[in-house]
Amino acid sequence: MAKNAKPMFQSVSDQVFFYLKEKIINNELVPGSVLSIDRLSSEFGISNTPVREAVVRLESLDLVTVNRNRNITVSAMSRDKILDILEMRRLLETYGSRTAALDIADGEIAALEKIIDAVLADPADFEQYKRSDLELHDAVTRHIKNREIQASLKNLSISSLRIRYYARYYGEENPNLEESVVQITAEHRAILNALKTHDPDRVEQAVAAHLLNAEERTLKALDRFENRRDREAAEK
Repeated sequence: MAKNAKPMFQSVSDQVFFYLKEKIINNELVPGSVLSIDRLSSEFGISNTPVREAVVRLESLDLVTVNRNRNITVSAMSRDKILDILEMRRLLETYGSRTAALDIADGEIAALEKIIDAVLADPADFEQYKRSDLELHDAVTRHIKNREIQASLKNLSISSLRIRYYARYYGEENPNLEESVVQITAEHRAILNALKTHDPDRVEQAVAAHLLNAEERTLKALDRFENRRDREAAEK
């Protein structure tokens, strides 16, 4: 079994899929990286079949591209694609937040507040912050009644995570990480405060403001990356 692979899933194909998905989302496998079926099979000590099955699933999430020559590469993240994903997430999640406002239980809100308090007590713990971010947005998504919208948001969450790490990795997003965590967590707190009122309009406004701010942060990071890339190209 490959190092760091997680043996908690039911099938070998699951293990390969989740292992590679995590590597791609975290930019440990950067866009353009070539994936070899034979090499992965050898690394995992398995046949080619479960690796191919995992690749098909990754392709369905647009995490890898199977080229005409059967070469497999980690998919690129263009600015247009990032803008499309961010816009779609904002439209769907603000819509879904109205249902969450009415349906979320006070106990759920209290549990989320404890998570946010823990983040603010130690903003240097980035893993804890990431968990808090996922918990909050999952709390909104799971109350959506429309199953198609809910499924779309779950798929978008994978792309959204990749965009976040892509921006951080390539754009050197806010070097003062703790300051960024505190700022974003304050936006999360505003969403929770709105959820306490169970007012759909207030919740939608708080979620929309947070997602617009997230877009702005991401695009600034991408601007820094593109400017640096252009400077480096001009110097060659």
